[in-house]
Amino acid sequence: MTTPVSHPLVGAYLRDLDRLLHGVEPGERAEVLAGVHEHLDATLPAGASDSDVRRTLTELGSPQSVADEAYASHPPMTFPERRRPSPWLAQVACVLNALMLVLVLWLALLQPHVMEWIGLAVGFAIPWFFQVVLTSMSEVWSSADRFRSIFLVPATVTVIALSTSLITGLIGWMPAPLVVTAVVIVLAAAWVLLGLVRSAQRSAS
Repeated sequence: MTTPVSHPLVGAYLRDLDRLLHGVEPGERAEVLAGVHEHLDATLPAGASDSDVRRTLTELGSPQSVADEAYASHPPMTFPERRRPSPWLAQVACVLNALMLVLVLWLALLQPHVMEWIGLAVGFAIPWFFQVVLTSMSEVWSSADRFRSIFLVPATVTVIALSTSLITGLIGWMPAPLVVTAVVIVLAAAWVLLGLVRSAQRSAS
C-alpha cells in the first residue's frame, strides 16, 4: 500500500516547493519541507484518492504561498558580492613592456649594432624587474598571460640578437636588413602585448 506522501500529486507539490525554496538556508528549507511532509502524512488517509489529495493540497495552499511564508519567516541567504579584480597592476606592467619595446625599436632604427643581449640586459634590468613584480601580483591574468608578459621583452631582444648574428654571418654588416628584421620582430611583440591588454580588460569587466 502506498503512503499518502508517495502520491504523484504530493510528489509534484513537494518538488515545486523545494525549487521555490532555493534561496532559503538549507537547514530552514529542510525544516519547511519536513513540516509540509508531516502535515500531509497526518491529514491524508492511506490510499487517498486524487480528489482527496487535491482538496488537501488546496487547503494547504499553493507551493508559492508556502514558500512566501517561509521567506517571510526566514530571510533568504545572502552572498558576499564578488570583488572584481583591479586591472591596474596589469596595465602598468603593459606600459613598462611597451616602453621597453619602444626602446628596442629605437635602438634597431638608430643603432642596430647595439642590438646585443648583454648591452640591453643592463639597460632593461630595472624596468623589467618592476614589470615582473607587477605581473606576478596581477589578479586579472592567467598563468599563460603572466608568462607572456614576463618574457615578452627578453624573448624579443634575444630573437633580435640571434637574428642580427645570423644575418651578419650570412651577408655581412648591412643595416637595412637588420633594421627591417628588428622592426618585424618588435611589431610581433607589440601584437602579443595588445593581446595582454585585451585579456586584462576582459578579466576585469
